[in-house]
Amino acid sequence: MIRWSARALVALGILHLLVLGLDARGEISGWLGLTQWTLAHWQPFADQPRELAASGAAFWSTIGSFAIPSILLGCLILHLDAHSQAVPAFVGWGLLAWFAVCALLVEPSGFPAGLPVAAALLAGIRRQARSGTS
Repeated sequence: MIRWSARALVALGILHLLVLGLDARGEISGWLGLTQWTLAHWQPFADQPRELAASGAAFWSTIGSFAIPSILLGCLILHLDAHSQAVPAFVGWGLLAWFAVCALLVEPSGFPAGLPVAAALLAGIRRQARSGTS
């Protein structure tokens, strides 16, 4: 279950980047042109120029989101499991809490898809602890 959860975290991260990245394609040239390098981001959203706010939203929903750390976390969990090292339970609990809170705050979204992933990770961690393998 640990490996399944880790692969699912990687898949969710990649899917997030692909789906939301379609909307962000038009912003990439601006990002590379350093249009995001401005203190205007510190203004309230309502006071930011519409184009800047939209570009910032596209950034934070793609490469600035949790998608890349999710991919890295999934790879780390796979690495730990492959080397018979225990995944700390707080990782599963933290993910479960984060996915649950986000799912309650923003719907429709992909956050509910993370709930079974975190639950399976916790089940795998518990199973691993009971069997004494780590």
